Amino acid sequence: MLREDILFRKMQEGNWSAFNSFFDHYAEHLYHYALGFVKSREEAEDIVQEVFIYLWTNRDKIVYTGSVYAYLCRSVKNSCINYKLHKKVKERYYQEMILTGQEEADEDNGFDEFYDRLQSIMETLPPKCKEIFILGCVESMSYKEIAQQLDISVNTVKTQVKTAYKKIKDEFGGQEKKFMMFLFLLFR
Repeated sequence: MLREDILFRKMQEGNWSAFNSFFDHYAEHLYHYALGFVKSREEAEDIVQEVFIYLWTNRDKIVYTGSVYAYLCRSVKNSCINYKLHKKVKERYYQEMILTGQEEADEDNGFDEFYDRLQSIMETLPPKCKEIFILGCVESMSYKEIAQQLDISVNTVKTQVKTAYKKIKDEFGGQEKKFMMFLFLLFR
């Protein structure tokens, strides 16, 4: 394979062969990386495919600052985290709807709107705050486990989680019920 920076520049100019070179060299590794996170072959394939689609469709906006493989790995990891968060919240949302008898558990019960709003709020969190919050929510790690994994203090973890809670609560505004549902879905 040619130097990545040259291939990347060619891809940005619309060279399909350059893009294909990245796909051929990295897709299988990224698939196995994603599979380690999501434990589903179909989802891992979808995630990798979506990352490559994003790379191609946004090629002119992406700035080459180093390894394309590292960029793709970060993209796959973020997509896997988003997939797991979506799956966890959706499962708990439907369970809660069934248990409370508020609604039928079907696709039209407002979950997608709720999740999209939650996702956009999560995107506004500072990166480290988001990472800590997701480790607690998605991975169900304790504050101590998060602190050990990230080599930070437990107090830092607590502060970042509190910051995330406040941001989410503020963004839900007067919709206290939806905010409480969010917390219930993530931490029960």
